[in-house]
Amino acid sequence: MQQIKTIKHMRNAAILILGMLISQLSFAQTEFRFGLKGAANIGWISPGTKNVENGGSKLGWAYGIMGDYYFKPNYGLSVELLLSQINGNMNITSPQKFNADTSATVLDMSYAYDLQYMEIPISMKFRTKEIGNMTYWGNFGFSPSFLIKAKGTIDGTLPDAVKLLDPVEFNVNDNEGDDFTTDNFDDRVFLFRFPLIIGGGVEYKMAGSTSLQAGLRFTNSFTDMLVKDKDVNAKNNYLAISVGVLF
Repeated sequence: MQQIKTIKHMRNAAILILGMLISQLSFAQTEFRFGLKGAANIGWISPGTKNVENGGSKLGWAYGIMGDYYFKPNYGLSVELLLSQINGNMNITSPQKFNADTSATVLDMSYAYDLQYMEIPISMKFRTKEIGNMTYWGNFGFSPSFLIKAKGTIDGTLPDAVKLLDPVEFNVNDNEGDDFTTDNFDDRVFLFRFPLIIGGGVEYKMAGSTSLQAGLRFTNSFTDMLVKDKDVNAKNNYLAISVGVLF
């Protein structure tokens, strides 16, 4: 009997809390804004194993749409849909062998990746009150990304048989049994990328509800970008600067 009374009290409390939340949302001053965005980024590959080295950064780009939903005057939810080019270089220091000549071993090979993703950044966004025509904001969240297109280039002191039969420039993930496949390293890139994002910027009110926005964003990926290789682990990250228009 005591348990039944406890359950009823918990149910009543839950209904009361739910009613209070609905009441608060119904009276909240909500605001939705929609806009267009473009960005340039600097991408690099972070090593996850000792036989991988960062080979330097590469420029990339992104463009798409964005929407901000403010359920309170100074904080809300930001959602974007971006087509992003995320590039990077890495060096493999462990011995590599090729199908064309398995007797030859290649050391210190360099890989350059040009990867195109569909990104869906979702973040909490916080902004200040207007200071003149300026508003300052920051955001934090995550950005699930799906690989659309990938190209790779290899560089190193390659045997003649490798140069003739295995392509130096290749389409990543083109076929499961493509000609370019090393014995110790798989060139295939994982189709899913999941990074955390953090950023900030400024918004300038132009006229009416239209404003110009500029921002800086860092993405830190938690997923290995390479597939089916336990000996090689790497993650691709980038730092981007963006401009956009909100209506």
